[in-house]
Amino acid sequence: MTETRERSLPQLLPWHEDAVAQLRKAWAANRLSHALLLQGAEGVGKQSFAAWLACAVLCDKSAGSTLNCCGECPGCALFAAGSHPDLVLVMPEEEKQQISIDQVRAATERLTKTSYRQGYKVAIVDPAHLMTPNAANSVLKTLEEPSARSLLILVSSQPSMLLPTVRSRCQKVTILRPSRDQAIEWLRAKSGHAVEPALLEFAGGAPLRALAYADGRFDALNEHMQKSLGALLAGQADVTQVAAEWEKDALVERLTWLDLWLSSLARAALAGNADLVTFPGRSAHLPSPSQPLNISGVYSMVDRARALKSQLARTALQRELAVESLLIALMEVLAPRPADGQSEPSRKRA
Repeated sequence: MTETRERSLPQLLPWHEDAVAQLRKAWAANRLSHALLLQGAEGVGKQSFAAWLACAVLCDKSAGSTLNCCGECPGCALFAAGSHPDLVLVMPEEEKQQISIDQVRAATERLTKTSYRQGYKVAIVDPAHLMTPNAANSVLKTLEEPSARSLLILVSSQPSMLLPTVRSRCQKVTILRPSRDQAIEWLRAKSGHAVEPALLEFAGGAPLRALAYADGRFDALNEHMQKSLGALLAGQADVTQVAAEWEKDALVERLTWLDLWLSSLARAALAGNADLVTFPGRSAHLPSPSQPLNISGVYSMVDRARALKSQLARTALQRELAVESLLIALMEVLAPRPADGQSEPSRKRA
């Protein structure tokens, strides 16, 4: 096998072992379901796992043997080249946010036909929760009347968005997050340098998401966010200026940072350490908040940050005004109380 083919084959990740064992047991007992719901958080490698599974099912050596992607047979060669005739990939088309019924119908129709290579036919729908309602209903018909030697793999980080009837007809395969130590070691090996636990926490425990920020982007974001909020709390910057800055650059990442930082602050206050106004595991740049800290107010800001992040996909949302409103409310919760006879720092409004 050539070096090029090796690079093209899908790779399992260390924390995929449990899911692999589950499917290999079902395969050996000839009880692999015709439809799988591959679920797990963003950044845990669901796509690479789905690709490995498809390769393994289509591998010429898997029939009557261990479920595996050997990388040597003609089936694996076709898979590596991206030209296996019995594999269909279904994803949102370019510049579209959903998977259409026409895409699903074409894929499920392919599952009903005879295999080109006299083996399995595989269709991967990713992410499955972005199917339109009509597309989901079309999948349901396939689940109710499956074809022989066919496998439908639905990949989703939000399985609750799928129709309950679709979920109930699929075998669930969950890709779990690795332990912190396992993830940190994997990140160190992949990035070539030590990785702080704060980066993994920022990524929600998902190693692939963390790896995308391990090149220094997280450090830069963390530094900038602390200085930005520090300037606001000290009255050295106004809300309008900071809101415009946040809106133009990495707003989703900033809201994620804010969510985790506020949650950490509230936990520290409950533990009697309200001076910890920083991202977990990092030295503090920010002044201590007013005492006593309004913990319920902090948690309400966590809710607002999460709500704003979920609303960003709406084209009608006035992002800069929404961020400005969030920051004004945040300052009201966190700004140090002025000394007697002094007024609060001014905060510009648009």
